[in-house]
Amino acid sequence: MQVPKPMNEKVYIYGINAVFDVLKYKPEQLIEVFLKDGVSNKRLNKLVDLIQHHKISLTRVSRKKIEQITGTPKNQGIAAAVKQPTNLDSKAALNFIETIDTPLILILDGLQDPRNVGACLRTANASGVDLIVIPRNRTVINTPVVSKVSAGASVLMPIAEIPNLVRFLKELKKQGVWIFGTSDQTNSNYWEVDYTCPMAIIVGSEGKGMRPLTAKHCDYMVSIPMIGQIESLNVSVATGVLLYEVVRQRSSYLV
Repeated sequence: MQVPKPMNEKVYIYGINAVFDVLKYKPEQLIEVFLKDGVSNKRLNKLVDLIQHHKISLTRVSRKKIEQITGTPKNQGIAAAVKQPTNLDSKAALNFIETIDTPLILILDGLQDPRNVGACLRTANASGVDLIVIPRNRTVINTPVVSKVSAGASVLMPIAEIPNLVRFLKELKKQGVWIFGTSDQTNSNYWEVDYTCPMAIIVGSEGKGMRPLTAKHCDYMVSIPMIGQIESLNVSVATGVLLYEVVRQRSSYLV
C-alpha cells in the first residue's frame, strides 16, 4: 500500500541522479527544471529529452543563478523545483505501519549533517525501508544537499516527523514492532540478532549517538565491532551495514 503524501511547499533538488529518479518515479512532483547554459553531456542530454517528453517546464539559467538555487557550484548543471510532500504526523505514521506485514522502519535521532542524512535515506530506499522517522526539530531533512546526496529519496520516501520520540516508540511496541538501538557499549554483535520481525532501527546523532532516554526504550542494543584503531564508523556507513544485514536475513522471503 502506498502512503498518501499531501503536498506542501516546494523544495529544490540538484544533480543528474536526483532529478532523474524523481522524474522516473514521481514526475508529477516536478514543478520546473533549471539547466545551466552551455552544459552538455550524454547523460544530461538524455535527461533533458525525458523532461521535455513529460512536458515539464525547462529553463536555461546562468552559472550564477543555478549556484544560487543549489547553494553549491557542484550541481552537475541541473536543478529542479519539486513539490515537497508533507511529512506524516504520528497518527498517520502509525496507521501506515499497520498496513505492512513486516515493517522495516529507520529512525534518525538527531542527525544534523545533511550529507549523512541524505546517505542514510539513499541506503534506506535501496534496502527496502518502509518508513523514515525523524524527531521534530532535531534532524535536518528538507534541504537541497539532503535531496542531492539521497538521489531523490528524500522526496520519494514516506517520512514521519514526530514531536515525541519516546511516546512514538511506545506506540510502535503496542503494534508489535521491536526496537533496535545502536551502541558501542554492548557485546551483542549486529549479526547475532533476528531481524525477520516487524522492527525499527534507531541511529543516533554524529558524535553523541543515541540519546539515553531513547536507548532506554529499545528492546535490543547492537554494536558493529571495530577491529582497527578507529573507534566508530560514520553514521551513514553504520546504517548501511545494519540495513543490509536485515536484507540478508529477510532475503529468503523477499525473493
